[in-house]
This record gives sequence, C-alpha cells and structure tokens, in this order.
Amino acid sequence: DDYITKPFDLEELKLRVKSAITRATMQSLTNPTTGLPGGQLIEDQLRQLMRQDEWGIVYAGIQRFDAFTDVYGFVAGEEVLRFMAMILGQTVDDKGTANDFIGHVGNDDFIIITEKDLVGPIADELTQRFNKGIGTHYDWQTREQGYMVVQDDEDNEKKVELMSLSIGLTTTDDGPFADIREITEVASSARRGG
Repeated sequence: DDYITKPFDLEELKLRVKSAITRATMQSLTNPTTGLPGGQLIEDQLRQLMRQDEWGIVYAGIQRFDAFTDVYGFVAGEEVLRFMAMILGQTVDDKGTANDFIGHVGNDDFIIITEKDLVGPIADELTQRFNKGIGTHYDWQTREQGYMVVQDDEDNEKKVELMSLSIGLTTTDDGPFADIREITEVASSARRGG
C-alpha cells in the first residue's frame, strides 16, 4: 500500500502506518463498487434508531439484476450498482434531509434511513429516477422490445423483463422493535412484498 525509503524518519513511518490502517478500515466499512457504507456502519445506524422516537426506512432492491449480469457481465452489473448509488444520493438530496443515511446492504440491496414522513416521497422519487435511467444500461434492441432473451438451465429461451425496483417501507409505526434484527426482518419482508 505504501513505501518509504531509507533512511526514514520514525514519526513519518508511524503516520504512514496509521494512514494505511485507516484506509484499510474504511475500505472494509464501505462497498468498493458504490462507495456507500456497508455492514457495520449500517448496523450502527440501525442501533441509533432504537434510541429515536420516529424514523423511516426505505429498503430497495433491484429486481432481475442477476439475469442482467448473466447477459451483460460483471462490469455492466457494477455500472448499474454505481448508477443506483448515484440516484440514491440525488433522491435524498431532493426529497430527504441532511441527516439521512444511505447504505449498500449487499449485492443489489440498498437502504435509506430517514424521517418517518419522508419514506413515501423518497420511494416514489427513487422509483421514477430508476425507471427513467435504467434503460441506458441495455442495448438498443432490448430497450425497444422491453425484455431480455436468456437461456434457462435446459437451454430454452426465456423472456426476462428489464430491471425494476422492489421497495419496502418501514417506520416506527411497524414496531415496537426489541432489536435491530427485528427492524431488518420487517424491512426485508416489506421489500419482498413491495
């Protein structure tokens, strides 16, 4: 990650080691593709919710993302994840507050922690932005026909719709919650139902 030439100053060496540790720690806390906070930072935010009176969660996943990456490849899939991170930020800038939190849960799942009354407007804006921009990630013919043609396990052709969002909304009204595990289970269930 770094190097230093001899003779070296001991204080400079200490600072460089400290800097390397900080970089490594931050990289393990954020998703390398999207740059959004991940696992531990999301858990920390959810723990803070337990001490708040009112909050809301927008839990979003990209439907048919795996089929897309099967056809277009890993690099194209990473572009979609970066696109999602970008529109999450734009949506929170437009409809959220400065205190809102955006995280990348994993694979194609994302979370926004916001105020209870803002979950609906944020979800609507996010869906609109996603639907407006996702077509650019497909080739012209696929965009025009509105679906991809993929091969299933038996080598049969199958039509798969273009990617869309599945969004679940959770607020303090869905509680009470005893711990963050309950919050994540309700949020996940709401997303699958959304």
